[in-house]
Amino acid sequence: MSWPRAELDPVARLRVLAAALPHASFEERVIEAPFERVWSYIEDMERGVPQFEGNVRRLRVVRREGERLWLESEGALGLTLRMQAVLRPGWCVMETASGSVQIGMAACAEGPGRTHFAHFEGSRWLGRLARPLFRRFVRRDLASLARLAEQE
Repeated sequence: MSWPRAELDPVARLRVLAAALPHASFEERVIEAPFERVWSYIEDMERGVPQFEGNVRRLRVVRREGERLWLESEGALGLTLRMQAVLRPGWCVMETASGSVQIGMAACAEGPGRTHFAHFEGSRWLGRLARPLFRRFVRRDLASLARLAEQE
């Protein structure tokens, strides 16, 4: 017997993951810039993420083993978070060492010069009540990333 197969692109996979996290706020949009340009902001985390992520003042890769990264993120209010991440082309998921905060980003090319980008953020500790706050953060970050990538 042959089972049916389903292949999901990174954005669809992130959508499924976010749906399984009831505390996460998820948004997606098409950015009018090539995948390579958009994803370069994620791939070069130390320089790229603080440019569009409003809650990150500084991000440092402490250790890297293949696609696994250990990060320190300094927030706008000076709070430092230690995070673990998986980073591969078109896919990035991060979680604080305590497991309290999850962040995900995914992208795939959508025709020439366009990128479908998705992003979620959420906190298990703050739960569903914080979803409107995280939704505002996610929308702001998507708009900032689009502005950066489209102006380049």
